[in-house]
Amino acid sequence: MNYIKTTEKVTVENYPYGFRLRTTLYDYIEFDKKKGYRHCTQTINPKNGVLNKPKKSTYYQVLVRYYDENNHIKSMCFEPTYKTESLNKMVEFVGQNFELFTKEEITYLYSLAVLSSRVTVQSMVTYSGSKFEDLKPLIEDFIKIMVKGISEPENNYFNVFLDVEAIEATKEPDYQPFKVTSYEILK
Repeated sequence: MNYIKTTEKVTVENYPYGFRLRTTLYDYIEFDKKKGYRHCTQTINPKNGVLNKPKKSTYYQVLVRYYDENNHIKSMCFEPTYKTESLNKMVEFVGQNFELFTKEEITYLYSLAVLSSRVTVQSMVTYSGSKFEDLKPLIEDFIKIMVKGISEPENNYFNVFLDVEAIEATKEPDYQPFKVTSYEILK
């Protein structure tokens, strides 16, 4: 795929505006280190030449744009805090496309990887009955490398991954965190 740098503002000429009019469209990504990324577009009103108010998507933890086979701009997002596989996909993507991101964004992405791995551990302990002692050796090297990346954002350390199978193997069989174990009558 032909990815677009996160800082690049793309200008699209002859963009449809209503049924008959054509205009210029500006396509860009907004980044906020506390919220993430969002895709934005802004057009020029062809009737008076004034810039319209930008249209902004919701924030995603990671978002990049690319050109599809028809040379249209599309976006792709990653939400790594929900599943270990998603975290690994995000880490792999960033590692392969490191040059798309700014230094500030790389620091954010390293921090996001650390946060996501911690969320994985907490959710495995809470909802799967895994023991922290079993999970710790599976994630500590990953976290150490990502923390090193936070202090050295110019270096690409996105070449380590969490072992999804080993993490899944720590689940307690038939664990039911929401099972009612007693029926007390409240007075």
